[in-house]
Amino acid sequence: MFSVEEIIEKYVGGFGPAQLFQVAIVALGVAFDAQNTFVTIFTDDQPSWRCINGSQITETEICTTQSSICEMDTTLWEWERGKEVSVISQWNLVCANTIQAGFPSLFFFMGSLLGCIIVGPLADSWLGRKRTLMLSIVSLSLMGFLTACSPNIWIYSLLRALSGFSRASIGTYCLVLSSELAGRQWRSLISFFVFLFFTLGFLSLPALAYLTRNTFSWRITYIYISILPLAYSLLLLPFIWESPRWLLLRGNSKEALKCLRKMAEMNGRVVPENVAIEDCIAESQTESSLSLLWTTKWARRRLMSTMAVGSGMGLIYYGMPFGVVSLDFNSYLSVTFNALSDIPAAIFSTIILAKAERRRAILLLSLLSGMLCFLCVFYSMGIPDIPNSKNWAHIVSEVGAFLSANTACNVLLIYCLESFPSSVRNSALSMLREAIYVGAIVSPVIVVIGHSNTALSFGLFGIGILISGLFVLGLPETKDQPLYDTLEKQDCQETLLSKTELGSPLLT
Repeated sequence: MFSVEEIIEKYVGGFGPAQLFQVAIVALGVAFDAQNTFVTIFTDDQPSWRCINGSQITETEICTTQSSICEMDTTLWEWERGKEVSVISQWNLVCANTIQAGFPSLFFFMGSLLGCIIVGPLADSWLGRKRTLMLSIVSLSLMGFLTACSPNIWIYSLLRALSGFSRASIGTYCLVLSSELAGRQWRSLISFFVFLFFTLGFLSLPALAYLTRNTFSWRITYIYISILPLAYSLLLLPFIWESPRWLLLRGNSKEALKCLRKMAEMNGRVVPENVAIEDCIAESQTESSLSLLWTTKWARRRLMSTMAVGSGMGLIYYGMPFGVVSLDFNSYLSVTFNALSDIPAAIFSTIILAKAERRRAILLLSLLSGMLCFLCVFYSMGIPDIPNSKNWAHIVSEVGAFLSANTACNVLLIYCLESFPSSVRNSALSMLREAIYVGAIVSPVIVVIGHSNTALSFGLFGIGILISGLFVLGLPETKDQPLYDTLEKQDCQETLLSKTELGSPLLT
């Protein structure tokens, strides 16, 4: 009798054409996730305005480039590229209505938070990884089409919340579904593919905004980013495999072994006919995976520490891309720089996952990100006073802080994946993402502060990630450890391992 891990390592192959096929299709889903997450950077941005030539009401009320639109009559100015360019201009979310401009992002992350709680555990229970991913992508696409038809800011915010609910755990499903088909030595490469596709999705937004800058419309943008996910879910996702680990946990050992044989055949290898797969019914069949996580002492303690670290990552990861447009710098370039930093982040995290200890890497990256945030504070305050290079130094420090937090977040996601067994793995990752979204929910408030006081906002970012990073000190190391299938088995094996490391005699 062999476990899934042993069959993959011994007969299927740790990584081959079969796993590459799976990852290439599955990872594409996170690109659509990235687009829907960060699209409001452009659709909800305040566009430029201009004075209406010859407009003057009185001798004292004249429109100039130094005037404030909140202090002028509306007949003196107009939006430069028309009202359809942004949600802000569409519904006049300026001056007294400025607070409403932050509602869509707030609702989006609140929807994401709720989605993690409700939808995330379905992938561990009866619905499975593959079907949950398909359902989420289709729902996300449909919400995008409906968002394009929003008649007012309230319906728009509600639909953004539903979009957040739909995409809440897409990244989790993609990461888990890809990783559970590969050998332990290939997890870093799997994560690289997933993180890279997220970067490509992020990068497509400033590219789309720039190419359509003269005819840019927030409604058309939502239609653009909704067409491909729908086609993807209907034409590509049906051809991927379900996780054999999940199939086994649901008592479907024949289907799990059949899946492994197909993978081996595609890799040019053979699983012998006399190989039997180890029966392993998940605890979650009789009790929900979330309940198991919180009632199992070691799992609860580990999950809470991991979530504490994730909240600080979310604060910077989602806050800085939205807040960077408040810097005195070209918005297309600043967002592009943040998006491009995802590429070295994916590369660095791949190297770290292959060579270094997870805990130490997360701690050091958190400290570096926090220090760079404090450097941004000094630049925001004009210290040192270097007018010609201040903007570039500021943006480099900001991108460096974002890159460090991004890399730490990538490593943290893989760490969480390795820390929990298959029966609750997706639920644990969903809870981590939930903590990340808590940071994301707080970030719009900090971004609003940053419009008037960038030093304070960067200071809050720095404090948040420094404090959260310290929680990693209470977590165990997972480098080169196998992926377990049940909480009971993992607890037993880790207890034996810890006794071995302490030199205690073991009965075999």
